[in-house]
Amino acid sequence: MGQISLHDCDHIRELCSASVDGELSELDDARVRSHLAACPGCRAFAATAAQASRLVRETPLDELNIRIVMPSRRLAIARRLQVASAAAAVVATVGLSAVVSTMGTSSSPSRPFPVRQQVSNLRFPDQELRLLERTSRPRSHSRLAL
Repeated sequence: MGQISLHDCDHIRELCSASVDGELSELDDARVRSHLAACPGCRAFAATAAQASRLVRETPLDELNIRIVMPSRRLAIARRLQVASAAAAVVATVGLSAVVSTMGTSSSPSRPFPVRQQVSNLRFPDQELRLLERTSRPRSHSRLAL
């Protein structure tokens, strides 16, 4: 007898789950029965699936002690209006900020962004250099060490 591939077993196990709910065609049902006759692993899976399904179907339903209330249609429409209003406010804010930001600029600027002056024109180049050196050094947090 040949060896059954894991891919076949995976497919048959999917069909076993559908079989428990009575969703198989006659052809698939025949395939499942033929495979289960030759494969003990899938046969055990099918038995477990059938038992689990039977237990779920036989278990009595619990009575709920709380009321379930669906929101009224009017509240759902009001919620949609709130979302639409918020979206319109965001679009208006973005549009106005874009207009305001372009009002102070000329129509054809020669440079899109102001260029910083050269290093020779800095007021305190030594202080800036020290600050850069200080911030680029790795920090040790001796107070945080336990």
